[in-house]
Amino acid sequence: MLKVTSFSSSAVVRLSDSALVLPAALNAEVDQLWQASNSGGKALFNGKIFSAVDITPDTVLGRSVEYRHLIAQRAKPELFEALNVRPVAVSGLFQCANGVVFGRRSGTMTQNAGLWELCPSGGLDTSKTADGVKMDYCAQILTELQEEIGISPDVVTDIRPFCLVDDLNSHVIDIGIALTSSLSADEVTAIHRGAATKEYDELLIVPHDEVARFLEDKRGQLVVVSAALLDCMPR
Repeated sequence: MLKVTSFSSSAVVRLSDSALVLPAALNAEVDQLWQASNSGGKALFNGKIFSAVDITPDTVLGRSVEYRHLIAQRAKPELFEALNVRPVAVSGLFQCANGVVFGRRSGTMTQNAGLWELCPSGGLDTSKTADGVKMDYCAQILTELQEEIGISPDVVTDIRPFCLVDDLNSHVIDIGIALTSSLSADEVTAIHRGAATKEYDELLIVPHDEVARFLEDKRGQLVVVSAALLDCMPR
């Protein structure tokens, strides 16, 4: 179930100095679940992610938590009550001169492999932000744009946050951000092919008047957050 709310360009995302401190028994359980997730040849990296603590109409306050906490919560959903990990990500709605850009996630991806989604997207990186400091989530989506499609931030002519999508099942919160460029569809796809990034194995640029038909054709093959973003996209 998704909860969608508005999110203005003046809204602030701030990293607090609060830490997630766990009782010894719970920490041991998290470690056990983490080790199980790394078995069978997997090698997950226990980095830092941004987890929301409090959300108001103009502020998202969060803290830095370890990735292992999220993995443990996913493996055992009832741990949410104790861990309360609510990852915050940025999800782009990229429009070029010919329409809306969709990407099909590569089969090598650990999540939503083979599904279509609006692009780019990615979790907020807390590694370069000090406690108490505002996070530049618009800069993050531009970084994702270059890393996942190969598009330079220099060709983005407009960037506008417009909504929050809260997945009440997975507890992931996406900041929807509209991106605009005057690049043509051919230029976008050529840049993506030349960049040879691993996130998407194919891009499609769908004219605005054909988006509804595209969604119908791809029913069951589209990441649900993308459908929510399209429902409230700025016109």
